[in-house]
Amino acid sequence: MKLQIAQIILASGGWVVAIVTLILGYRERRQSREEERLAQTLDYFGGGSQRRSIGIALIEGLWANNSRHHDVIVPLVANQIVYLLLSTESLDAHNERNLVRLFMILKSIPKLRERYNLAWGDVANAIYEKQHGAQKGIKLSSGTLNVWMTTLSGNDS
Repeated sequence: MKLQIAQIILASGGWVVAIVTLILGYRERRQSREEERLAQTLDYFGGGSQRRSIGIALIEGLWANNSRHHDVIVPLVANQIVYLLLSTESLDAHNERNLVRLFMILKSIPKLRERYNLAWGDVANAIYEKQHGAQKGIKLSSGTLNVWMTTLSGNDS
């Protein structure tokens, strides 16, 4: 009887180890696929306005609501906003809409100013420069720039 109990315990232990190994393997594969998709998303920002639009759509759909990826997404989005506001010479409708979509992503990040002060500062500075006459980049109305600055400052209620 004792031998049978010992065999049952050993068999059960083997099943527990097998199940734990299966679960850990699944989680590892899922995380690997997720990191791969994130890298592919980031790659879309290395092209023109239409590729950027695809990258933005992927961020909107897959990454913006997952705070685990904000450390990668926020600096990227902030850098894209600065580029479109101050540097791009491609002044087309796609880039104008991309700029607005990027700002909407950025403003949706909880505690942006506290958690991502450098990215927040880069965007606030770019808006300030645009308000004060920076010529390159996407043209925005002074009203839009004022609303964006107010939003970033946290005075928007």
